[in-house]
Amino acid sequence: MKAQGSSSRNTEDIEMIKRCLWGAIAALSLSANAQSSVTIYGIIDAGITYIDNQGGGKQYKFADGVNYGNRLGFRGAEDLGGGLRALFNLEMGFNLRNGTLAQGGRGFGRQSWVGLESASLGTVTMGRQYDFVRDYLTQFNYGGFASVYAGHQGDYDRISGKQMDNTVKYVTPSFGGFTAGAMFAFGEQIDAFNTKTAFSLGSGYKNGPLSVGAAYVRLNDTNVYPYAQTGVFSFMGVPAAVADPATNTVTDLYGTTGSGFLVDKQEIAGIGISYNFEKFLLAANTTATKFTKGDNSTTQHVYELGGMYFLGGPWALVGGYQHVTMADDRWNQYTGAVRYSLSKRTTIYASASYLHASSNVDASQGAGFYTLPSNDNSQTTYRVALVHTF
Repeated sequence: MKAQGSSSRNTEDIEMIKRCLWGAIAALSLSANAQSSVTIYGIIDAGITYIDNQGGGKQYKFADGVNYGNRLGFRGAEDLGGGLRALFNLEMGFNLRNGTLAQGGRGFGRQSWVGLESASLGTVTMGRQYDFVRDYLTQFNYGGFASVYAGHQGDYDRISGKQMDNTVKYVTPSFGGFTAGAMFAFGEQIDAFNTKTAFSLGSGYKNGPLSVGAAYVRLNDTNVYPYAQTGVFSFMGVPAAVADPATNTVTDLYGTTGSGFLVDKQEIAGIGISYNFEKFLLAANTTATKFTKGDNSTTQHVYELGGMYFLGGPWALVGGYQHVTMADDRWNQYTGAVRYSLSKRTTIYASASYLHASSNVDASQGAGFYTLPSNDNSQTTYRVALVHTF
C-alpha cells in the first residue's frame, strides 16, 4: 500500500511539473506575441541670455529651455500582433532654474496621448498633441533652430510647436515617402459644438535629400496678445497699446496677464522645403496667418530662408533670414549661431539675433514671451548655452 501511495504521489508530481512547463511555455509564447517597450528620454537646455533693449533697458539673465524646451518623457509601444501596435507618450516640461513645471503647471503639458498604429492603415492617437505645423513645418524653421528668439514674428503661425487639447489625430502610413494626416480638437462646450474647437491638416514627402511639408490649422474663438507678441500699437484697426509721450511708458491694452484679444478665427497655412547637400542643408518656408473678427480680418505673411553648414568635426553653423508683413507693418530678422558638439548627447551653442521693424512698431523677437518688446523698432538678443539629451 505504501509503495502504491508513493507511486500515486510521484504520478501527481509529474503531472504538476508538466502543467507548470506548459504554463511557462504558454507565458513565453504570449510574451513573444505581445512584446512591449518603454523608453525614458529628455532634454535639458540652460544658458545665459543678453538682450540689448528690453523695455528700454539692457538685461543679462539665466534662461533655460530656450532653444530646446526642457522635458522628461515616457514613450511606449506594445506589439498586439497582426501588424497592430498600441502606443503612448507622456511628456512633461519643466523649468530648470527653479524646478517647477512648465506649460502652466501641467503634469504632462508637452504631450499626453495614447493610440493604435497599423502598418497598413495608419495611426490614430488621442489626447494632448502637437498640430501638423509642428509635424510638417517646424523642421524648416532654421532661424528658430539657430535661436528660438528668432522664431517667426509673434509665433502667430505656431512654428515653434504648439499643442491642442482634447484631440483625435490620424496619420496615414508612408506611401513612397508621402504621409498625410488630420486632427480635430473638441471645444468641450455645452450646447456649442463649434465653440473653441480646432482642427489641423498636414502632409509631407521625404525622398533621400529632399523634404517637403505643408500644414493648415484653424482655431475657433482664440486669444492673441498683439503688443506682447509683435510690438504693434494697433491690431485689426483697434488700439493694442498706448504710449505716454512724456515718460515713454507703454500700456498694453491686451497684456498676457489678461484675457488678450479675442478673435473668431485664426487660420494658418504654410509650406516648407529643404535639401541636403551633404555638408550643407538649405531650407525655405512661408506661412500665412489670417485673423477674423466679425467682418474684419488681417493676415500676417512670413517668408524665411535658412541653412546649416557642417564645418567638419564637431563644428556647425546655422543661420536664417525672415521677412514678415502684416497690414502696414514690416519686420526683418537676421539670425546666426555656431554649434560645437562635445559628444552625441551634449552640445554648446552661441547665437545672435537682430530684429528691425517698421518705425511705428516696438521690436519684439520670437514668440514675444521670452522678452519684453523694446522701446524702439530694433532689438538684438545674444545667447550662450549648453544642451544635454538623455
